[in-house]
Amino acid sequence: MDELSGDESWVWRVTTVCSSYIVNLQRGTVTRIPGIGSNVTFNDFERPLRTLDTCKVGETGYWTMKSDDSFADYYTQQSTTIVRIELLTGTELGKAATDVALQNINALDGLYSMDEVATMLKVDEPQIRVMLATDQLIALIWRDEIVFPGLQFGPDRDHIESFVLPLVSAASDLDFSGFSLTFWLYTPTTYFGGDRPLSHLDEPEHLVEAFIAHASIEW
Repeated sequence: MDELSGDESWVWRVTTVCSSYIVNLQRGTVTRIPGIGSNVTFNDFERPLRTLDTCKVGETGYWTMKSDDSFADYYTQQSTTIVRIELLTGTELGKAATDVALQNINALDGLYSMDEVATMLKVDEPQIRVMLATDQLIALIWRDEIVFPGLQFGPDRDHIESFVLPLVSAASDLDFSGFSLTFWLYTPTTYFGGDRPLSHLDEPEHLVEAFIAHASIEW
């Protein structure tokens, strides 16, 4: 595919010199996936697509997104030169959905490196590794690095919240990965009346009960 006009359907990956973008024309959204060494921007998040002005191989991309800010009519994105446009299906479509979900989690609460967590908690990196090995922290692999969802460190990112230890312990007992646990926390569930579990972090007993009920279901 050499060009997208916005009239297509399906989900596409637009790869540029520096980054890539998941253009979901079924949902009408676009998400920037920064490349290695690329600057982080406020567009590294799934945003509703407003216009797709230029999206052609060999040219600089340009599109606009609907604003969630009362002081801005819309957001803009100008990419570096586009080198490839691919239709995503099968496994690649699943990977793209995961990339978008993790970008959204990172934008909302942060996905922190081991060094960053050590600094936040005022301990050294070996202590973080011990805490990780003894099921005291939620962690997952993202971009070939161990990262830690920010919601477990409180609003000021300076301590470990009380729900973490019993929840991680339950996940370990049920052989539930940190990756799956993180996605469960951010996914609406009937156990909380359609809320996401992360909206109930101040109810650790209820949170653990709901997680065990969810993780114990045999599909």
